[in-house]
Amino acid sequence: MNKRKQTPEDRAPFTRDEIISETRRAALALASMISNFGPSGQGPALAAQYLGAELQAGYDFDNVSEEDLNLIPIERHFLYHVVMDAFDYAYQVGSRGLDYKAMADERAHEVDGILNGFPRTDFSGEPSPLDTLNPQKFRQVLDTFMARYSLDGGSDLSIRDLALLANMGEAAVRTSLSAEGIKTVARGKGQSGAVPHSDAVSWLMGRRGFVPSAMFGGDDDMASTMHSIFTATNLDFRGALQKALEVAGLDVDGLADKASVPKPWLRQMATTDGVAKVDLPAIERIANALEAPLPIFAGKAVENLLARKFLI
Repeated sequence: MNKRKQTPEDRAPFTRDEIISETRRAALALASMISNFGPSGQGPALAAQYLGAELQAGYDFDNVSEEDLNLIPIERHFLYHVVMDAFDYAYQVGSRGLDYKAMADERAHEVDGILNGFPRTDFSGEPSPLDTLNPQKFRQVLDTFMARYSLDGGSDLSIRDLALLANMGEAAVRTSLSAEGIKTVARGKGQSGAVPHSDAVSWLMGRRGFVPSAMFGGDDDMASTMHSIFTATNLDFRGALQKALEVAGLDVDGLADKASVPKPWLRQMATTDGVAKVDLPAIERIANALEAPLPIFAGKAVENLLARKFLI
């Protein structure tokens, strides 16, 4: 039985369609407020104008079916475009590539506006996708966007930020940080502690669920990023190599071309399939192509090959 090939979108904990559906619900919550708090007798008409669709059942969650929701042309809403960009950036997916620097700076203000300005319930008090008390996929996407934006901007990160970026529970993050001797530092009065940026980077690079940002591997910090990847204690060589490829924006064949090494040999080294021999000059060229620390990279690569009983 053939397994479906993994795609970048599989990095996200939710499907894009799920988030599009919740984007419609977020818009409906605002329409519910407009319908009920708008000018007397004109509220429903204004709500319909805002949504781009007239819903005969009304504009509160209890009355609206999934079929009604699908009548909303959400792709016409600026809200939709902000959320889709946030989804792409949060999970490093999308078809436009991963160079989001200009977009992220602009979108951060808009995402913050959605998180803090959109209704957290409809008029009847039913939770919207922006509710903070009930787990909401929509809000998690936007919170993950903000966590990644903080990471890429060099800020210290909260425990929740780390949990979102590593796709882990907060309790598990605290346990892991404690085991690795990483401590939080105090921020402002009344605020929870934060993990210093350098410690956060080092910790995240060791989590299998973390996808590094393309912008977070720029020319200025590529070498230090690669050092963090290949010194992460929770990543074996193959896991570190895969994460390094993501940062570099390469696949195995692209790295083989860049390093001038045989593609079949590198494919075998990057997986558990087949037999490959230790080729130190080729390993050195790969390390240089990735800007990885040569002694650490070579040591892990050779150890990986020998442990799998590959031929020398």
